[in-house]
Formats: sequence, C-alpha cells, structure tokens
Amino acid sequence: MLATVVVVDWRQPELTRRCLRSLSAQVRAGEVEVVLVVNEATAGQVEAYRTEFPSVHVVPVERNLGFAGGVARGLEAVAADVVVLLNNDAVAEPGFVRAGLAELDRRGPSTAAVAATVVLEGRFELARGPGTVDDLVGLDGRRWRRSADGAGERLLNGTGVQVDVNGNGADREWLTPLDGHGGADGSPDPFGFSGGAVFLRRSALDEAGGFDESLFMYYEDVDVSWRLRLAGYDIGWAPAAVVVHRHAGSSSSSGELVRYQSMRNRIVVVVRVGSVRVVARVLARTALRCARDLLPGGTRQLAARQWARLLAEMPRAIRGAVRARRLDGRTARDRGRVEGRLLRTVALPHE
Repeated sequence: MLATVVVVDWRQPELTRRCLRSLSAQVRAGEVEVVLVVNEATAGQVEAYRTEFPSVHVVPVERNLGFAGGVARGLEAVAADVVVLLNNDAVAEPGFVRAGLAELDRRGPSTAAVAATVVLEGRFELARGPGTVDDLVGLDGRRWRRSADGAGERLLNGTGVQVDVNGNGADREWLTPLDGHGGADGSPDPFGFSGGAVFLRRSALDEAGGFDESLFMYYEDVDVSWRLRLAGYDIGWAPAAVVVHRHAGSSSSSGELVRYQSMRNRIVVVVRVGSVRVVARVLARTALRCARDLLPGGTRQLAARQWARLLAEMPRAIRGAVRARRLDGRTARDRGRVEGRLLRTVALPHE
C-alpha cells in the first residue's frame, strides 16, 4: 500500500522546512513519499526545497490556490492508495505515518479516513484579567493563554471534527488538557476530519468527488467529510498518530479572512450536502447574524463591506453548490442518515 503525504506551503518556508524534516525519517522507498505543493512559487523557492529535500516531490503553483486548491494539485501528482494531509505548520511525531496507516488498515475499506491526534505546540494556562487577541477560547468559554515560563498544561488542538445542526464545524476536544484526555477507550468516531492531519483512502476520496477548490480554505475538510459519510463511509480516529501544531502559524485564528471564509464556506457546503431543513436553518441564522452586525454597537462577526462582498458572491457560489449537489445524486434518506450524527450545537462564538 503506497502512501503519499501532501504538504501545502504558502510563504512559510521555515515552518514548511520544519514540517518536512519531521517527516524525513518516516519516508520509506516504495511505501511512503512526500509531495510539497508551493503556492505562488518562485524558481528560487522551488530550487531551495529540491536541494534541501531531494526525496520530496515539489509541485510549484504560480498563484495562491489556497489549501483546497493546493491539495487538489498534490493529488494530481500522485497515484497513492492512501493520501496523508499534514499542515505545514505542524510537526509529525515519530511513528505518525505508521500509526495512521495501521489504524486505517485495521478498520478496513468501509472507513474512508482516520483523523490524527493534533496537540497544540507549547504550554497554556487559564487566562486571568482582560482578554487579549492571542487568547484561545474554548467551546466552554474558557480562555487559555500561552505560558511565558514553560509551565502550564499541554492542550489538544483536536481529534477530528464535530459538526452541529447549524453547519458549524469545530475541532473535537479543542483545548482539552492532555492530562484529562481519555484516549481511545470508549471514544466515539468523530463526524469528520481536520485537513491539517488526516489519512484518506484515495479510492473513497475520488468516489466522493475530491476537494472543492472553490472553497479555497476553511470548511473544505467538513465538506469532504460530509460527502464521504453521504457515500456510506465511516470516518475514524487514530489516537497514536500524533502531530504538534503551531496554531495559526500560517494564518490568524480570528482574522478577517478566517471569519469571512468560514461564513461563506459554511453556506456553500451546507447547500451542497445538507437537507432542506438544515439549509433553511443556516440561511436564516446567517441573515440574523447579518442584521445584528449591521446594527450599531455590539461585537461584529463581519464588517459591512464584508457582508456586501458576501452578498455579491453568494448567487454564483450557491449555483455552483446546487450543480454539484445534483451531480452527487444523494437522496433525502442519505442526508437524514448523516444528519442524525450532527450535534445540536457546538456553541461557536459567532453563533
């Protein structure tokens, strides 16, 4: 079984080199290879990567295609049985590839993907005093701040993705202290995987239609996970396949781009995969959020200019999602079966 690790870079050479070095000991000729997709690549960047990492297959892309487009280009360059996605701002722990492949093999062909265990880089402590933009906020509302002296807790970034009936996706076990983590015993499967660290069966991914390049970044993993479940596949978790992630190493965790893309892509994904009831709920909640944002005062999810852009983009984006939905050919029964796994809410801050 040939496995290919796909890493996507955009203007983060030091982080990407760190990631590739963590994989170097896990590459095995004829079994595991690494593909690096470089968005907005220059000749100098490509040459530098190829010189330092001669065993890595470098795929240069002239413009920035985002994560979804970068992954799609990486998939075009490989013919592996299993595709492993790893964020360029993550470091693979020893044995990461072997553990993930073993779990996917153990579960058999009905499982299309297994999510890795992602641990946040550094240590954190509960924040005191006024909040800062660098605080990490849990789904329970608690704020965590990076420890300055190296003390504090090690926290999970996630063990897959959970999705609620409003179409919100969030990392499962986000900010759970490792000391209190229950591990594999009794843990149910996640709804989906995070694109930052996952093992995907290529045949199932192709059957589900691959990654939607129009999403650019954010929610592309929720989209593929949902479509895999609609196709009848399971998605699991590989507890022993561990990576350490520098959170927001490649983008701000709460910047304008993140908020806009998340709002836009949640709508597009739900229109493609959701039941009429879920689509109606998401559109209604989005309209309510827009009305709140445009009223004076209060905390805004998007600025007025971003809402104007979103409203201008939506007709074309929704038409594309509807066309893809028809081609997918899934039934109302399929959608109901999958939506039985959705949580009532994951209580995201913007909701």
